[in-house]
Amino acid sequence: MIRRIGNFGFVDNGAGELYTFSLNAKAGGWSPSSYMLRGATASFGYKYINVNGTPVIPYGEDNNLPGKVRHLLENFYAGEGIMGKKAGLQWGEGPRLYRDAVDSSNIFYRAWTVDDEITADLKSTDYLTQLHRCLIDLVHLEGFWVKFTLTRGSRIGAGRIATVEHVPAGKVRFVYPGENRLPTRAMVADWPAPDPATSHVYPLFDPCNPLKHPVSMAYFNIYSYNHDHYSVPRFIGAFDWLELAGTLAPLLAAYNENAAAISKHIKSPQSYWDRAEERIKDVCRQKNIPYRSEMLEDFKDEAMEKFASSMSGKENAGKFLHTSDYWNPEANEFEGWEIVAIDNKVKDYIEAQVAICKKSEAAATSGFGLDPSLSNLILDTKLGSGSEKLYALKVYNATETAVPDMILCKPFQIFIDVNHPGTDIKIGLYRTIVEAEKNVNPENRVKANA
Repeated sequence: MIRRIGNFGFVDNGAGELYTFSLNAKAGGWSPSSYMLRGATASFGYKYINVNGTPVIPYGEDNNLPGKVRHLLENFYAGEGIMGKKAGLQWGEGPRLYRDAVDSSNIFYRAWTVDDEITADLKSTDYLTQLHRCLIDLVHLEGFWVKFTLTRGSRIGAGRIATVEHVPAGKVRFVYPGENRLPTRAMVADWPAPDPATSHVYPLFDPCNPLKHPVSMAYFNIYSYNHDHYSVPRFIGAFDWLELAGTLAPLLAAYNENAAAISKHIKSPQSYWDRAEERIKDVCRQKNIPYRSEMLEDFKDEAMEKFASSMSGKENAGKFLHTSDYWNPEANEFEGWEIVAIDNKVKDYIEAQVAICKKSEAAATSGFGLDPSLSNLILDTKLGSGSEKLYALKVYNATETAVPDMILCKPFQIFIDVNHPGTDIKIGLYRTIVEAEKNVNPENRVKANA
């Protein structure tokens, strides 16, 4: 059964599933927009999709938000560069161990420490690589997935976490648990087109009972307002601007290759070709061969090639071309060859595209939550000064690092707490305090060590 109203409709395939569709202008035709199980929701939205018999909560409207983010950033010339800069600012000097402490002024601070046993345990799970990969997902999507694997001894009560392994966010989806319930399982597959042979469903990690499952998945994220289950990128509001910015370069390249090459329009009188056709017909009669319309077209091509050869090329620069008009009594007007220069308004077109690009850059940078002086974007032909970068860095470290640090290090803090019960050691990202050059001893300044 198919029902359609305007550009929206749905299909009932008779197997308990409904497919909604809409006329997508970008796709150039009818395309599926969502899938749902009948009775799953009262509206034409969808809460889950049926994947190999398992109801899965989609990630984004098309169940491919990570893929869309990748596409947008890879097509925006500064996208991954800015995200890399943001990840670098978050990473600082990398993870270190510390204890909470309070100084004499009753101010909390981190007392950094070294513990060889815990460090060796962390190295056994390649924590630096896994932590950095988690950071990349966190920066892009405000969340990341890890897989906890226990040691074999967990089965007999000697429980430990063997590994904490990062799993790319694009490969994991929550399994729909039912109405008004929290998910308890997750599916790992090659989205958005999962293969049943390589799809696996795992239980979710239970923080209240960390040794409950031999292998489990866990999702750590910075909550996005009014979004269930998955977080979304902070720059989601700039998606359209990023899409626009990504089209400018190929648009200008195509313009330079094609449109800009059309600089003159040649007008030829029809009577010229009529007389040429009569001459060709006379030659055919003299040679006793049939006349074909292709002969006139071949003559036109040859004539235009000769005409163009006198107008193009460096050797013809500065030359002029002479043409004459004659009175056609039948048409009651003058006729002759005419060459008209085409005003492509290239300057106006390029300036308009550059203005759009600047707006896209500003919108994207604002969406990324990074000061332009830290992202190395040149806005309004101005690059941030050293003092501006220093101030922006201090503000960023004071306002944008605490929450991501807490979320990023959480799975590895669980690793430490489970494997070393009773310890007060924590893991966090260490960042060097950057001082203004005037506050640094002359021998330690950057320019003195360059």
